[in-house]
Amino acid sequence: MPTDNQYELLLAFRTRLRRFESWSKDAAAEHGLTHAQHQLLLAIRGHAGPVAPTIGDAAASLLVKHHTASELVDRTQALGLLERVRDPDDHRRVRLLLTDRGHRVLGALTEVHLEELRRLAGVLEGL
Repeated sequence: MPTDNQYELLLAFRTRLRRFESWSKDAAAEHGLTHAQHQLLLAIRGHAGPVAPTIGDAAASLLVKHHTASELVDRTQALGLLERVRDPDDHRRVRLLLTDRGHRVLGALTEVHLEELRRLAGVLEGL
């Protein structure tokens, strides 16, 4: 059975997660993005596979349906932050790549997110 202290720690952790999420949304907005667009850029840049991700890969990373990811890609591409490129080995597949602008915006957001995570690390260690 969990202890009172464990419940308190869990609540504190979840509260800090919600605060971070709210802060992250505001940071994305300061760069002209929605939170979902920021997460999409991160899903593309952070994809660990040997080739650029597909919309399906991005959907899996974002925990959304394929059609939802596709609409998000459309809106983000319209901002000039990513592009679709046909896979040279399988022309049925479309890969997602960040544009130079997409790299710059994501880089700026990542810098501030890493700073915030470093700040939070000390707080979370105290839990």
